[in-house]
Amino acid sequence: MASIVAVVVMYSLFIIVISTASAVRAVPEHLTEMAHLYGANERQLLLKIVVPAALPLAMAGIRLGIGRAVTGMINGEVFIAVVGLGRVLTQAGGRFDSETVLAVLLAVVLVALAAVGLVQWTDHPVNGWLPRTARE
Repeated sequence: MASIVAVVVMYSLFIIVISTASAVRAVPEHLTEMAHLYGANERQLLLKIVVPAALPLAMAGIRLGIGRAVTGMINGEVFIAVVGLGRVLTQAGGRFDSETVLAVLLAVVLVALAAVGLVQWTDHPVNGWLPRTARE
């Protein structure tokens, strides 16, 4: 099980970290300069300027990471550990049992939709302040 978790983390973590780092670097410099001019300390600068400005791009990275995590889950189960849905898929494919293969694929699609729905549900309150066109 640990190997599957490692594969999922490897698939998704890098895209999330890179997009979040890019989001923090993309914070407009004039915002941070203005906060310094008004006497904001580093904690206030982080919480009131950097985090809100970086959240849209960071959440986009999380959305991408969730999709890659589902891909990693399937690859980990099928190719590494051969447990769970991967084992069922491999056995059904070996028996040419198309109904079971399609049922497993439907389960994977439902897991992916649930994960994406959870991220979108979380994204709406976090980035609700953005105009509608900027969120989509």
